[in-house]
Amino acid sequence: MSSPGARVSAVIVHYKTRDDTVGAVRALAATSPEAEIVVVDNASGDSIGPILSREAPAARVAVEPENRGYGAACNRGARETSRPFLLFLNSDAFVQPGAVDALVAALDSDPGAAAVGPLLTNPDGTFQPSILRLPTLWRIFAESSGLAFLAGGRGPFRGHSATREDHSTARAVESVKGAAVLVRRSAFEHVGGFDEGFFLYAEESDLATRLRHAGWRIVFEPSAHVVHRGGASGGDALFGQLHEGLAQHVARHQGPAAARLARVVLKAGAAARYAISLLTPGEHGRTRRARYRAALAGARRS
Repeated sequence: MSSPGARVSAVIVHYKTRDDTVGAVRALAATSPEAEIVVVDNASGDSIGPILSREAPAARVAVEPENRGYGAACNRGARETSRPFLLFLNSDAFVQPGAVDALVAALDSDPGAAAVGPLLTNPDGTFQPSILRLPTLWRIFAESSGLAFLAGGRGPFRGHSATREDHSTARAVESVKGAAVLVRRSAFEHVGGFDEGFFLYAEESDLATRLRHAGWRIVFEPSAHVVHRGGASGGDALFGQLHEGLAQHVARHQGPAAARLARVVLKAGAAARYAISLLTPGEHGRTRRARYRAALAGARRS
């Protein structure tokens, strides 16, 4: 009998993260050797194809002529494959033993579930929040104003990412972090895949929103473990793109007036945090200032 990995097509989007991409392919091939692996080179120009053929030959490469964004690259990878489950994996996400089997089992056991996310940890083994709530105008305000932080991610001021969630049990959730997510192909195709209007960030929340509107569930499976480094393709330099993705999500699902307010709230929150960071000493202060300068500068496409 074939393993659960034989029903999985993994899509890894590559953009100038050579070492991470090689590591992600190797980790997946080692833990789920029957999984199909497609690396979509998002016009990185760094000759990842020959590197993978030499160092991680389990993957085949699909090259995009231009960088149209993360969601567009994921859609390209999905079109290149045909297996019933799609594993979308960031290039800095490293699948641990048994994770693919656990994710497939979660969808097999719940025919109404369209997508499942694993428990993410940082490379040093510390906890990384893996469950998200959908970014509404109110939740964006709660985070940008600092109320979500002051409330400890609890109660009416819970944010979309600044939210205290139970990561100990498998359960239905609003959304999961897009660093690693297994999606049922039939559901993915039913809603039209990722919305390619999102260049980077919030595309997983938009997909979760549309899947939920179509009657599907999103679930979290803590027995599946993936190590996620985070920020490999841009990190703080793309903080403005994160804010734009959040505003786009509000525009899609709450309308243009709400999106205009979301942009004002995000800009005001970034300005306040930048001002506070001027008083923060050392490397931590420099990192925070770079992050909020990027947010105030707005979306930047590489």
